[in-house]
Amino acid sequence: MRLITGFFLFVAVSVSAACNSAVAPAVNTANANVNATNSTANTNTASNSAAPSKEALAAREKQAFEAWKAKDGKFFEGFLVPNFVMMNGAYRGDKAETAKRYAANPCTVGSYTMSDEQVTNVSPQVAVITTKVTADITCEGKTMPSPVTSVSVYVRDGAEWKGAFHTEIPIASPPAKAGSYASPGPATVGPPSDSALAATLVERERFIWDAWKTHDQAKIEGFVTSGASAVGMGGERTATKADIVKAWTEPCDVKDVKLSNEHANEISPGVALLLYKGAADGKCGDMAVMPQWAMTVYTKEGDTWKGAFFVAAPA
Repeated sequence: MRLITGFFLFVAVSVSAACNSAVAPAVNTANANVNATNSTANTNTASNSAAPSKEALAAREKQAFEAWKAKDGKFFEGFLVPNFVMMNGAYRGDKAETAKRYAANPCTVGSYTMSDEQVTNVSPQVAVITTKVTADITCEGKTMPSPVTSVSVYVRDGAEWKGAFHTEIPIASPPAKAGSYASPGPATVGPPSDSALAATLVERERFIWDAWKTHDQAKIEGFVTSGASAVGMGGERTATKADIVKAWTEPCDVKDVKLSNEHANEISPGVALLLYKGAADGKCGDMAVMPQWAMTVYTKEGDTWKGAFFVAAPA
């Protein structure tokens, strides 16, 4: 779903020479072969049971885009799950606010294409689709960044797949620098965070950031699920666990890491989202590590929460 455009009014993307980080934990992926990872199989499968097809989720994405384009806020009242959350930096929009803003979006849309869809099946009830969106969109006189990588998390509700999370990352190398997004208004948080779950998942997130800091490949491999994928701060997509592990074990000199602004909720039994801000004092090569607004999709394997999908945007 192309939802952030017009909801958050992206301003023109500017670039910096800071670290071209991929996803949480922050890493230097400048030398990663992005084209190779993007050409891998389009569907990463953590569970094949009752998994949605790529075509089915792509159709839902297009349906949502057309509803946003038509300013059809009513559509989103049925399309989004009750604990839906939109991420744009520090801003987190809930279902009610999202539907209201879409009904009044100030944008005009010319031509657009949606392509290069990739699906990560987290569980039989949860899937993530990433899409390259190239569009001619103007919002209040400003041309929106294009192309972007759109990230949507879907949850099965009976026979339908409904939106549980959405964000978009402009495709840029190096990534858009901090402050390249306009504020959508007051910094609200929604839906309510599960504080106990957030505390548990932040500890898991600290675990993986510390493993990245100390270059502990065994811990990283144990944390990432077999069908995991990721979207980095430049909109680049990493399609396999092996490529994620490779990126996170590249040499970086990091003194300290800090996680804050956590927000968590369980979107399906054994599947949860953690949103947070991550920062590190250090460098990857000669580039400083950029702070990031991030989201991890966690899935529970036995008694252990593990990372199944990762996305980060410049902070």
